[in-house]
Amino acid sequence: MKKLIETALPLRVLSQSATSDKARKGHPGNMHLWWNRSPIDSSAALLMAAVLDSNTEELGTRIKELENIAVGETPLSIKMNHLPVVCDPFSGFGGLTIAAQKTGLDIYASDLNAMATLLTKAIAEVPSRLSDCRPINPQKENKMFFGIEGLASDVDYYGNLLKKETHQKIGEHYKDVQITETEKSPIYAWVWVRTMKCPNPVCDCQMPMASSYVLSKQKGREFWAEPEIIDKKVRFKIHRGMCPPGKESNKHGSNGSKFQCPACGEITKDEYVKASSKSGGLHMQMMAVSVLTKEGRVFVEPDEDQVVAADVPVVENPPIGSLPDNTRWFSPPGFGITEYADLYTKRQLLLLTTLCDLIPTIQKIAYEDALASGMSEDALPLKDGGDGALAYSQAISLYLALVIGKLANFQSTVCTWDNRTGNVRAAFMRQALPMTWVFAEGNPFSIPTGNYDSMLKNVVESIGGLYIGKAAAVKQENALEARFPSNSILFTELPYYDNVGYADLSDYFYIWMRRCLKDVYPELFEKVVTSKEELSSIPEHYNGDAGKAVEEYRQGLKKLCCHFAESASEEYPSIVFYEYSKQDERLIAEDVNMEKEGPFEYLLNSLYEAGFMLTGLWPVRTEKPNIRFDSFRIAIVFRKRTSEHQNTTRRSVINTIKRELPEALNIAFSAGIDDIDKPIAGLGLGMSIFSRYEKVINADGTTMSLHDALVIIYQEVKDYIRMTTDDDFIEKAVTKED
Repeated sequence: MKKLIETALPLRVLSQSATSDKARKGHPGNMHLWWNRSPIDSSAALLMAAVLDSNTEELGTRIKELENIAVGETPLSIKMNHLPVVCDPFSGFGGLTIAAQKTGLDIYASDLNAMATLLTKAIAEVPSRLSDCRPINPQKENKMFFGIEGLASDVDYYGNLLKKETHQKIGEHYKDVQITETEKSPIYAWVWVRTMKCPNPVCDCQMPMASSYVLSKQKGREFWAEPEIIDKKVRFKIHRGMCPPGKESNKHGSNGSKFQCPACGEITKDEYVKASSKSGGLHMQMMAVSVLTKEGRVFVEPDEDQVVAADVPVVENPPIGSLPDNTRWFSPPGFGITEYADLYTKRQLLLLTTLCDLIPTIQKIAYEDALASGMSEDALPLKDGGDGALAYSQAISLYLALVIGKLANFQSTVCTWDNRTGNVRAAFMRQALPMTWVFAEGNPFSIPTGNYDSMLKNVVESIGGLYIGKAAAVKQENALEARFPSNSILFTELPYYDNVGYADLSDYFYIWMRRCLKDVYPELFEKVVTSKEELSSIPEHYNGDAGKAVEEYRQGLKKLCCHFAESASEEYPSIVFYEYSKQDERLIAEDVNMEKEGPFEYLLNSLYEAGFMLTGLWPVRTEKPNIRFDSFRIAIVFRKRTSEHQNTTRRSVINTIKRELPEALNIAFSAGIDDIDKPIAGLGLGMSIFSRYEKVINADGTTMSLHDALVIIYQEVKDYIRMTTDDDFIEKAVTKED
């Protein structure tokens, strides 16, 4: 029997829910950065729609139920026999896994990426196992704790203990600054600039490379720095007030690494800067210190004490890992910054390594407190499903490691200074690591954006807000080799070619998670960096061969479809999310015959040839429609093809489409769908007719292609929309005249 998701969906409400699903206070996504997170409540509604039968008499009631689920107002509980197992082999941060937990269905989640696996464990697997535990810390409140509140309380306590221990070890490098002879003030942040020797051999000064000398644009609190060259060395004079025109920067032009020497006027060339950087000629110098005073934040010149405090001994055992040779996402290697450890100042390295190396100490204290509070002495570790004192203390280590990961996003030399707001920007403002010329180092023990206290608070609030549902089994596994349980439905966010380099990007955090948690999850952190065998078409993973990368990606998709078909449910449809682009629509709308299928058609054909019917294409947007966006997210619904319909003719299938599609469109469009989404939704309903047949024969005996079917269905949907729009216009006009 058809399921609700194969008939109609309240797409307008689902998309509104998905677009509003942001990493806010208490949201699971706020526990740690991940790229292209899957929305939770709208996904839970889709999963419910894949299980509920389609009944036109109860359609209105069912649609209202989905709308309530999408806005998180309705508790979910499916109590039926022979329900499927939900499989998410590309779990990412675990959003779809939480959505599946909300339905009460069995879940099998995995990801090849160790960071993704860890995050999914943190938000779905560990909480469901350790819920309803009372806190173990000595300062626990005497009250009732529900769900995961006890664990959240403990992470808060031991997180503060970690901060205290760290400050005792390295606090001398974060001393207050002397404002007057009698007054000291805490430091908010340090603003740094990169420097190198002037290319003019006569000048030969150490020139700054400042993309901006402006420290603050805040009204009434404007500050700027002026470089002064003394004995071929640069120092900075801090001015209060508006920066005079022409002195905002010494960057020459908007593109490339071209800077003008403030001493002789010589302008660097890209080639010189890159060559000099790679030979060790790129340095960094403190330009200004942002200080918290009684009158607010001000900027002062760095004194000798501040320079000495930042010049800490080199960390003996820095994290290991090389930055990818991929200029599209990683600019620093082009300037000699090739190792992840090179992305940090010496003080930042000291901070992060100290925090990581204290994790075992904190874990031991937590373990002893857990035993003292009466928790089981069960020696089964967290990785093996333990729920005693050992596993509990390891869970605390897991969440503290995520705090350190979040802090690392605000503690590196790719964190720029926002002179409009006076804040430190995160390293990842987009899905890339840029080269920076002026960067900010926030004081982690003070109150700048991204300080330790705020990162700990984010994680604690996210733990407290987690949904505690059915236990989830989360593994690190290659989707192409996964052993899917029988009666499975696929419910996953497919990686889209080379749109996001998850493996490369996540290494930034992986190196710190590995340092913290290698003893907790030894198999997960066995490698120095994450596996680069992910399903993607990133040329750098194939020695720069873009053609081979695309072909390998496509073969991987096809293999996944065939591999999953062996275990797919015969009663329930599966859902995969994919990026539908303007190019995909153009190939269909303009009937463009290409030598190779477009990405969208290739995926549909892979599912079709693997023995699946395509029963729905539903746009569930994570961003509001915008003509600047080249693509948007759609849910592709498919189920195993029955042996009932094997072959038919082209004429027969076209007649069936013309006969059945209008009524299907009428039902679907009445459920609440924006006009912009009607063509793609209609395309899915039409494909449910074509793809029910194993083969459609043309008049000349050849097989009708999926492309031809899409073109015909697209035109039928467009005609239907045009006709019904005209009818509505006529009906409104007649009503108005009456």
